[in-house]
Amino acid sequence: QPRRRRKKNQAEGEDAAAMRKRKLSEEQVNMLERYFGDDHKLESERKDRIAADLGLDPRQVAVWFQNRRARWKSKKLEEEYLRLKAEHENSFVEKCRLETQLAKLKEQLDEAEREIQRLSERG
Repeated sequence: QPRRRRKKNQAEGEDAAAMRKRKLSEEQVNMLERYFGDDHKLESERKDRIAADLGLDPRQVAVWFQNRRARWKSKKLEEEYLRLKAEHENSFVEKCRLETQLAKLKEQLDEAEREIQRLSERG
């Protein structure tokens, strides 16, 4: 008899796992996105309310929020990387422009010093 119970519990566990793994409907995802937009954090009471509203297991809501926060963070990091990369490229272009300007000014200074030298030798 204990074996039967184990099998029954195991079967119930598999059913529960299958229920949890089912794909969310488009409406559920849209609502979860809306809830996420309101607040990225998920307190226990809010999680239970969302789960009840959407007919989901609270654990499924928690995992969805966790995954969504990870995607959000990853997107923010990529945006920050692209912003910093563009800023770096702009700084590099500005540095090259300034180096070119510096070289031209040094050349003008050298020419002026040569002209001063030439004029002082005449005088």
